[in-house]
Amino acid sequence: MNLKRLFMLLFILNTVSFICVAIVINKYQKATIELENAYKMQYKSLILAQELRQSSDDLTRMARTYVITGNPMFEEQFKTVLDIRNGQKQRPQRYNGIFWDFFTLGDKEPEFKGEKIALRDLMIKANFTEEELNMLFESQKESDDLTNLEHKAMNAVKGIFQDENGNYTIYGEPDFKLAREIMHGDEYHKAKIRIMKPLDDFYKAFESRTKQKVDDAKIVLQKQEFNVNVIVLFSVLLFLLSFFIILFRIIYPIDLLRIAMVRLSSNDMSVEVEKNKYEDEVGDMIGAVQIFKDNTEKLIESEQQIKKAMQEATHANKAKSIFLARMSHELRTPLNAILGFTNLLNKSENINLQEKKNLDTIKRSGKHLLNIINEILELSKIEAGKIELNPKAFQLPELIKDIDSMFAFRCESKGLTFHLNVDNNIPNIIKADEQRLRQILINLLGNALKFTKEGKITLNIYEKNKRLFFEVKDTGIGIEKEDQKKIFKPFEQIKKDDYKSNGTGLGLSITKELITLMGGSIYVKSFVNTGSEFYFSVDYEASNESQVEEKGFDKDIVGIEKVEDSTILVVDDIKENRDLVIQILQQYGFKTCCASSGEEAINIVKSNNIDLIFMDTLMPGMDGHETTKVIKNQLKKQDIPIITLSANVFDDDKQKAIKNGADDFLAKPIDEKQLIKILQKYLNVKLKFDEKKDLQKQDEEIFTNLSKEFFISLKNFALQMDNSSIYELLEKSSIDNKSKLHIKNLMEEFDYQALVKVCEQRI
Repeated sequence: MNLKRLFMLLFILNTVSFICVAIVINKYQKATIELENAYKMQYKSLILAQELRQSSDDLTRMARTYVITGNPMFEEQFKTVLDIRNGQKQRPQRYNGIFWDFFTLGDKEPEFKGEKIALRDLMIKANFTEEELNMLFESQKESDDLTNLEHKAMNAVKGIFQDENGNYTIYGEPDFKLAREIMHGDEYHKAKIRIMKPLDDFYKAFESRTKQKVDDAKIVLQKQEFNVNVIVLFSVLLFLLSFFIILFRIIYPIDLLRIAMVRLSSNDMSVEVEKNKYEDEVGDMIGAVQIFKDNTEKLIESEQQIKKAMQEATHANKAKSIFLARMSHELRTPLNAILGFTNLLNKSENINLQEKKNLDTIKRSGKHLLNIINEILELSKIEAGKIELNPKAFQLPELIKDIDSMFAFRCESKGLTFHLNVDNNIPNIIKADEQRLRQILINLLGNALKFTKEGKITLNIYEKNKRLFFEVKDTGIGIEKEDQKKIFKPFEQIKKDDYKSNGTGLGLSITKELITLMGGSIYVKSFVNTGSEFYFSVDYEASNESQVEEKGFDKDIVGIEKVEDSTILVVDDIKENRDLVIQILQQYGFKTCCASSGEEAINIVKSNNIDLIFMDTLMPGMDGHETTKVIKNQLKKQDIPIITLSANVFDDDKQKAIKNGADDFLAKPIDEKQLIKILQKYLNVKLKFDEKKDLQKQDEEIFTNLSKEFFISLKNFALQMDNSSIYELLEKSSIDNKSKLHIKNLMEEFDYQALVKVCEQRI
């Protein structure tokens, strides 16, 4: 039987038991009341019979006392007793056998505050049987007769005697002797006996009747007592049975279940649960615990597998990070020399045009390889959760204007139309990561430009619910449906016969991760040969103009005006890297010295006045970090700025360098402009900038004696960003070296828009 039905059965049985107990106890109480009533009736009846006998005795005593003493008080008391018995006077409140004994001296008067009722009426109310009443009435009649004798004796004391009709009309001398003879004569005693005989018969009959009634009530009471004992015992047994059933069917199993659950919660899978022992709800619960146990065992097993997999993934990720760091270092180190010396050679005026073109090819290839390395490292940072956003307040319209300026020209150069639609409700100043948002837009618009031959590219921007929404649409080649699921995965690229991709396939993957970091999402809609549409959103915070950081006028650095007498130490174990930095510094007039190890660098610092140190990190023996700590701490050269040069460009590497005492960090391949800014920051050198007004003046001074056809051809090549054709045009034309150098500088900076503007001014 299941617990629900068992509980209902026990509930019904216990309820019926309690009802039976209540009924039996009620009957027992009624039987007790009946017995009490029987005793009360017996007592009350005996009191009335006793009052009849006592009143007769009181009358006798008062009459005899009056006969002897002649005291009228006793005559008065005699009359009072008769009046009370006959209901002519109120009864005393406590009228018992010794009532009149307290008034024999005559010093106080009795009080009568009770009910005025005759003894005969009280007998009738006492529910005596007719036979018993007749006996009492007969005794009372005999008592009345006896009263006549007592009246006769008391009148004799007063000298009043009866005539022949029985009336007291004869007056004479008091006759005490006659009075005593009447009160103590045989006739009086016979009369007294006649009173007591029916009273004695009443006692016998009444005792027999009341005894029978009391006995009957006792029998009923005993029967009810038995019933009470039986039903109470049954109820107790039923209660105990219910308790043990609940104990063994519910409490113990639930306690065992609790113990099992506690052990299971501590991953103790050795606990055994017996489902088949209980065929009820507890059994179902135990079955559920068994399922929970099985699932937990599977979960623990899965968790162990997951832990193992996580450990393997951690090791793999660590191995990947080590590999990427080493790869980055091994690739950046030669790239540092390749790009650095290429820039130095580009500044030379002793190379011909073909050599210039070859150097540009080397530079572009090196930068392309560097871009691939940077994209792989950035994706690795995103996957490892090491990349962080840098939200700052900025003017959103300025960012949009930059994007518009950049892609309007590039679209025009390909014969495409660029549409920018900005909703009027976009905020002016927002707080977000401007650099990452710019990177996302350039990546998506760059892809649209790459895969669109004709038509247009559209950028829609609007705001809704505190989110910025962007739509990048093109009329390009489109994306196959099955490829749309792949494009956001790393190293996935669209393969088309007439489109050659030279990227890594990481752009959209990085874009998606950056959008996710910025609290948004991205999805694509595309149809082959129709075009693609990318939709993404990002979160932003409202800001105000006071929080916008002021940006300095970004001028191109072209050199250093004046160099103080400063000595710079370059520490690197690779000769090419040392030579590159030394040649860059020497072209600006700095004194330099170099070291190929940490120990050599320490010795140079001890014996020379060094103003700034460029320190490589990975060197045999004492590495750059240890060398920095020795110079800063042991040699107490806190005033010498130490700039770490490293091909390891992770944030951890930068933090490690700063923590070990470096003042700044410069990544390889070395950007000459960044290096010059470092010199300005720590040596207070004055820089030369490319002033736009001077350039405009210079434009007026150069490009003289050139035909209109030259500028038309130059403009067409610039719109197509065709460097090879521009170089060929410069070779064929009789252009002065100053004008030629200016055009090469604009090409090197990819400032084709400025080049087109120069041509339009002269067409």
